[in-house]
Amino acid sequence: MLQIDRRTKTPYYVQIYEYYKGEIEKGRMCPGTKLPSMRSLATFTGLSKLTVENAYSQLVDEGYIVGRRKARYCVADLPLKKYVPTISPAPEAAVKKRQYMYDFASGDVDLDGFPLVLWRKYMNRVLSRPDMLLAGQDEQGAPVLRETLSRYVYEKRGVYAAADNIIIANGVTTLLRILGHLLRLTHRRIGVEEPGFRLAREIFRSGGYEIVPLPVGEKGFDIDGLKAEKASLAYVTPSHQFPTGKVMSAGERHKLLQWAEATDGLIIEDDYDSELRYEGRPIPALQGLDRNNRVIYLGSLSKVLPFFVRISYMVLPNRLMGRYYEEQALFRQSASVPEQCVVAEYIHDGEMDKQIRRLRRLYQEKGKKTEHLLRQYFGDAAGVSPVVSGIHCQLALTSSLTEAELTEAAKREGCLVLPMGTFYERPADLQVRRFLLSFAKIREDMLEEAVAALHRAWMTGGNGNG
Repeated sequence: MLQIDRRTKTPYYVQIYEYYKGEIEKGRMCPGTKLPSMRSLATFTGLSKLTVENAYSQLVDEGYIVGRRKARYCVADLPLKKYVPTISPAPEAAVKKRQYMYDFASGDVDLDGFPLVLWRKYMNRVLSRPDMLLAGQDEQGAPVLRETLSRYVYEKRGVYAAADNIIIANGVTTLLRILGHLLRLTHRRIGVEEPGFRLAREIFRSGGYEIVPLPVGEKGFDIDGLKAEKASLAYVTPSHQFPTGKVMSAGERHKLLQWAEATDGLIIEDDYDSELRYEGRPIPALQGLDRNNRVIYLGSLSKVLPFFVRISYMVLPNRLMGRYYEEQALFRQSASVPEQCVVAEYIHDGEMDKQIRRLRRLYQEKGKKTEHLLRQYFGDAAGVSPVVSGIHCQLALTSSLTEAELTEAAKREGCLVLPMGTFYERPADLQVRRFLLSFAKIREDMLEEAVAALHRAWMTGGNGNG
């Protein structure tokens, strides 16, 4: 872009002339490319029209540009070498992501189980309502969606949430960054599940928090360890612990709430995967038991809506709302307003309930099939967890190879997998290698060939001990 240097002694018309001459000779301006009109270039540069005219006249005289009657000057057709931009080699991390035939690592919704035609209908309806879009311009989130979610989370999860206490964003990670900022002055140590959601740990670590990993045992989160470590924040997934799938018992939930009250602490409840439970009654949210404003509730629709719809929400207790409003100018709304309005309509019309029922049927069938195929192919060589909720199946394999080596072996067979070691702050070096295998994104008719490929990777060619 042309920049006029007002500190040099070089005349302004010469600077314009040299700029366009250089661009043309280097081939960055192709034959026929139009130059700005003299009036517009004079306005852009803050120079007189006569200065621009002198520069263009010099370019015409030397044959770089040509003029037509009552038309803008354009680049002449010169026998110049075609310009090829210099591209530096991309760093290894930036190389295009490899595509895998069987993605056991993704939690994205299977598009076969989503009515795209219906979604388009709702989007068209919203886009034809400018009044709705204008009303949705709120940094805290579209009011229509917050009102809808207030009723929805109470009915489905037993969460008490006034619309004014709900903050919407384009993902849980964005909400965690907001939380990290809000709590930075009053809390410095946070207890996290071990194993647990790695990205949450890293977000708080980058915000200057001290991470205190606490093991997830048979009873769930180690609350006694939380007390001993004197952490004032706890990040938990009580209804469906990620990645083990354990459920925190009612007794442990009350114990955790008592800890928060006794220590002036706060609990961050990530209600991960709560909609996708296949056996027994739905597990209510911890927040519904809270009577002292100690629980910050995080919800996401990412497991029931497609990957391109990124809507998550947070329910802040009253004690934090004043702090949020003080800092609100720093938190720009990151979720698409039309998508927020569509989700509100989708929930209001009952389509979200239909979608969840549809996915439960689909994923329950896929989960049972995945579990059966893993047992069939691996036999006694691996332990396979039953799928009672969510979109993952755990596989424990005894092998002399490390999780990293097994992961690479799987990739060579076209399988992308998630080793459980990545969810630990302090991974243990055990002979049993554990993997979290998602069946969400693999088509049901491809599940057997996907499991067969995984078996080839780990049980042939010396990769496994079976």
